[in-house]
Amino acid sequence: MLDPTKCTQCGACEVACVTVRYPELAARGTPGPGPVALQPDDAVVLERRRLVIRAPDGDVFGDRPALPTLDVCVHCPDSPCVTVCPHNALVRFRDGRVELIEPRCTGCGACISACPYRAIRRVTALSIAVKCDNCAPMDRPGHVVPIEGGPACVKVCPTGALSMG
Repeated sequence: MLDPTKCTQCGACEVACVTVRYPELAARGTPGPGPVALQPDDAVVLERRRLVIRAPDGDVFGDRPALPTLDVCVHCPDSPCVTVCPHNALVRFRDGRVELIEPRCTGCGACISACPYRAIRRVTALSIAVKCDNCAPMDRPGHVVPIEGGPACVKVCPTGALSMG
């Protein structure tokens, strides 16, 4: 959940999202001498993040600017992404959550087109689609990422704008 009135669009959540999933990239950051921590505008963060805080495009409501929004999976009851995936990479579980099984994904993009919330993204470098999974443990070929303590984005948000509900 995003409280847009508290969000400063600092990008810490997006950096945490990438860092927790790809620890090998954590110190890579912007090219230059020595390791540099990833920054929100680094290409690797923009490419591999699983959630997106979208800034309004100059929209205004009355006399106030529009507030930022969060592009994240809402686990639709009808799950159009699950229906269109030709490789069964998206699965809807009994508890209602929709998971993307990355090793099954071929990156065809059918789910991206089907998602009404723009919550599924293409990661060109990995040739797959990704979506937020609340930092559930993930296995991918040759790389097991144990994630503990809930979503990394919620833990690092300096203003408390992100929460689990």
